[in-house]
Amino acid sequence: MSEASRSWFQDSWKRWLGWVLLATVFAVSCFFLANWQFNRRAEAVAKIDLVTKNYDKPPVSLAELIGADGFKPSDEWRPAALTGHFLTEDAVLVRNRPYNGSPGFLQVIPFQLSSGRLVAIETGWLATDEKLDAPKVIPLPSSEETSIWGRLRPAEPLLGRSAPAGQIPTINIPALAEKTAASGDFYEGFYVRLGQSYTAGSIPKTLPMPELTEGNHLSYALQWILFALMAMFALVWGVRQEREFRRIATDPNYVPKKRRKQLGDEDKAVEDALIG
Repeated sequence: MSEASRSWFQDSWKRWLGWVLLATVFAVSCFFLANWQFNRRAEAVAKIDLVTKNYDKPPVSLAELIGADGFKPSDEWRPAALTGHFLTEDAVLVRNRPYNGSPGFLQVIPFQLSSGRLVAIETGWLATDEKLDAPKVIPLPSSEETSIWGRLRPAEPLLGRSAPAGQIPTINIPALAEKTAASGDFYEGFYVRLGQSYTAGSIPKTLPMPELTEGNHLSYALQWILFALMAMFALVWGVRQEREFRRIATDPNYVPKKRRKQLGDEDKAVEDALIG
């Protein structure tokens, strides 16, 4: 190690050690954030694959799908066929469900199967009336026996929220069961999103197929990796620049390397002179 390098090291190592630690922490954080984005992308891709796999399958009986093991996450979005009748007197609204930027509610009605068991049916979306904290019109299906079909969806947690009478905060099966007067046990762990509206119009609106997009997770992950590499590059560049300046200032015999002239440099110099 030359005398100039030894002097630079003795004078600056503590300061640059701090910068090294800071750059290392920043780079490690960036890699953790990149890995988090990779994991989010993997989750999004798995959801897309599940929708693509199950959404357009033909309906099969609910008993065949559920069986003795209950609802399986791999059966989400599977179409199921049910026979029974709606318990319209126990219909409820689920709060805070915007659709295409408009506030609204989901309508959920218990459906009693021919076997006597109950299933939560999400029948569609209702827009919020501007003057009321509720939909302007709340239609109800017939309570006569009928056959319907819909897609399986996982039930939602309660999240500690509350709701006024006639409403529930989430599609939570125990919360719905508390508001249901009819006897019978609910299937837990899932609800059914109605596949075809029970009205001739569009109220309530049956929700469409979810968007099959994985989002920007991959680009965000690559950006975090790039930030980490830039931090390390900036650190190395800063160390080299300081050593270069220190050597120029302390060594009168040192001649710094000059950048090679590239084709066009002379033309640029002539243009600058003319402009000046």
